[in-house]
Amino acid sequence: MQSKMIRLVVEVFAESNFRGKSSFIVEPIRHTREIGLHDRIASLRVYRGPHYSNPNYKVILYQHVDFQGKKIGLGPGYYPYLNDTAYNFSDMISSINFGSMTTPTGPEWGTIPVVVECYEHVNFEGRKITILRDVANLRDAQGGTWFEDMVSSIRVFKGPNFPPTPVDIIFYEHPEFEGAQLPIHMYPTDRVKEISNLHLLPQNFGDSISAIKIQSWASSGEFTGLVFEDEFFGNDMRREWRWEDPNGGGSWSERQGYLEMRAEPGQDLWHGNNGRGGNMDAPRLLTEVSGDFAIECRIPVSAQLKEHGGLIVWKHPHRFIRLEKTSGPHGFRGDVRFERHVNGVFNLIGRGQDMQKVRELFLRLERRGNTFSGFASEDAIHWKSCGQTNVGMGDPIRVGLHALCPGNIPPTLTRFDYFRIFKRQSEAAQYLARFPALVGRIDDEHARRREAEQRRRAMRDLV
Repeated sequence: MQSKMIRLVVEVFAESNFRGKSSFIVEPIRHTREIGLHDRIASLRVYRGPHYSNPNYKVILYQHVDFQGKKIGLGPGYYPYLNDTAYNFSDMISSINFGSMTTPTGPEWGTIPVVVECYEHVNFEGRKITILRDVANLRDAQGGTWFEDMVSSIRVFKGPNFPPTPVDIIFYEHPEFEGAQLPIHMYPTDRVKEISNLHLLPQNFGDSISAIKIQSWASSGEFTGLVFEDEFFGNDMRREWRWEDPNGGGSWSERQGYLEMRAEPGQDLWHGNNGRGGNMDAPRLLTEVSGDFAIECRIPVSAQLKEHGGLIVWKHPHRFIRLEKTSGPHGFRGDVRFERHVNGVFNLIGRGQDMQKVRELFLRLERRGNTFSGFASEDAIHWKSCGQTNVGMGDPIRVGLHALCPGNIPPTLTRFDYFRIFKRQSEAAQYLARFPALVGRIDDEHARRREAEQRRRAMRDLV
């Protein structure tokens, strides 16, 4: 079958700054009532599609139905406030089309390995949704989805950012990536894959899909300028760090090149169910940073799977993000989880698949504006996406490491081999100018550590 010509993919939101009900659009919409957003679009993102080639090709927003009235064309980029003076199109969009225009475009945003279309009925009929990234619950009101247990046919198209390695699209029986799985393997040579009737599969996945994960490998080359590194040599905490342990149950110590963080049963970082039963007692080690960045850490994984901790981006107790390795005795079974906590509401953004029992785990969080992307790896070269979310944080914010011991599981022990902050190369020199004493030390320590890591891995592989 010939693949659909998708030049642009548009994600529209009912509220400014990419909040509220949302929908993906890849073809003309004669009346935005069709997507439940008539005169309710306040922000949007425009992604390059797999067949994007003309820089003048835009999504065209119209004031009235059937592509009438005032219009504005927007190219690939993000537009958090359509009521800005440059646009002034908030809550007045009644139809959407695509075509060539010469109006200015915004900055590029996002990556799309594949485009997934889910249909309500067999043979690609009925209502549909378009998926570009992980969805933990197809009934998630915040994401604007409404397709839980309603998918009867599927199409998967190769996206504009398809990696050189295969991509797995995994459909789950239950929310939060639980239950039976239906994988679809997309190879670089594939253009489109489709299942016209899920009810005919041996496992009968018709009307049984509640979550979707797009599992691809990525190696980000955007943030390569190392501006901060702690490899935890010695016994003194560096002056850039701030240790927070509200109730004194946690502890930290540096032991011959790694940081050890302990947490006691019940120490957690969440607001509980409906704002009840949670706490902010878990220990964390934080340092301040502004602008776009990537943070990274390495966690040696023990045979007992006692680790429960990882990276954190912290604005305040009501706005933070966690990317963490979980404990084996916990119900999360030692997997990697990417979580969003905003105003007392918890959202599971995604998981790092098949990372439970690796010998060592690398975690990485990248920030671009208000967009945060999580990654996990077992070699710090090939990174598995753990999902992407949008959270307004402002500047400055604090980033660092945390350890948890949720519920009544035994005390946890998480070891961190290093923590690093990266900036774009063009921004690294300006950032380091604020900390001139770090410049030479970072270069020397980084080189020494890289050499030590290579020796350790070589010896390990001989065993």
